[in-house]
Amino acid sequence: MKRALGLVFVMALVATPAMAQKVYIDYSHEFDFSKVKTFEYVDTKESNAKDPLMDSRIASMIKQKLEAGGLTQVSENPDIYVTYHITTKDQTSYTTTNFGYGGMWGGWYGWGGGMGTSYTTPVNYTEGTLIIDAYDGVDKKMVWRGTGTVTVKAKPEKVTQQIQNILDKLGKRWAKILKGQGK
Repeated sequence: MKRALGLVFVMALVATPAMAQKVYIDYSHEFDFSKVKTFEYVDTKESNAKDPLMDSRIASMIKQKLEAGGLTQVSENPDIYVTYHITTKDQTSYTTTNFGYGGMWGGWYGWGGGMGTSYTTPVNYTEGTLIIDAYDGVDKKMVWRGTGTVTVKAKPEKVTQQIQNILDKLGKRWAKILKGQGK
């Protein structure tokens, strides 16, 4: 029994990072994605990652994911243009812990008094969103947007893994659209 509970606990810990990521897509239902064979990556310095090393990693991972999905990178006349943006927002969550006990009349029923203390602890974190946009190569209109939001880790290798996980999930949704299966 202990072994089974331990296994469930370990699996819950392993699954937690994947569940924490929120991934969404939206796309033009009129656009014919079956004709998309080529892409051109377009850099947008004003909204890309501020860290040049991370910027390079993200752009490289996006290109690799598109090529692994069967698209060919070109430098002119692409079927779609692809770019990414990063947004971050500092957040604070609060945890309150109560210590104390009820009065002599069993404080649960509202009788008597008791002594207790509450401590509220703020926890600061950064929420990051990776936004990937695809534009029609002819009309230059947006035809697809994928977003992934996570609580940003401190270590660059962990952030890279978070981005890879987002791209994997978005890639699965992109593949469904290409097959005509929607989101």
